[in-house]
Amino acid sequence: MSLLLLDGQPVEGKSMKVTGNLRIEAEDMSGQTSNTETAHKGFKPKTLTVTLTIPYVNGPWLRNLMRLAEATESGGQLKTYRVVNDTAEAFGMRQVQFAEGVSAREDDTLACWRVQFGLTEKKSNPEKVEKRREKKGVNAQSGTGSGVGGSGGDAGEDGKGQGLTGFEATLKKVDDWLGAGQ
Repeated sequence: MSLLLLDGQPVEGKSMKVTGNLRIEAEDMSGQTSNTETAHKGFKPKTLTVTLTIPYVNGPWLRNLMRLAEATESGGQLKTYRVVNDTAEAFGMRQVQFAEGVSAREDDTLACWRVQFGLTEKKSNPEKVEKRREKKGVNAQSGTGSGVGGSGGDAGEDGKGQGLTGFEATLKKVDDWLGAGQ
């Protein structure tokens, strides 16, 4: 039997199962090849999926669960709860919010609701570490030479003020030849 407390209030139900999940984000780096390289993009908040049954005679249990799920903070955000549960503790989760809704389906044969809901981690350790990390500023980079298309300070009207590399000189000859054919 699993125990789930949110701010010390028990979530009541029968046959409760709690499933923990940690999603690891990665980006495929293979392009059009069969390479298996991926780029690690971080950890997403951990989640708990809770399934349980609530007998019809215990309708107040479902009303209490709905009250917890619909609670908000003073600013209108979803309420954050301290969580007590073996799976949450094993995953290192201390604070959660309801996520992805609450569903209650009537059972076909038993006089009960089949309930499922999700809880997502708030103020996770990776989130705290990320906020503590020093923000690195962007360094401006510049190359040697002058900008393209700008007014060349020492270049003449015809652009011969700067010396061309061998490749650029070849391209200029081809360009001049193509331009003469028009």
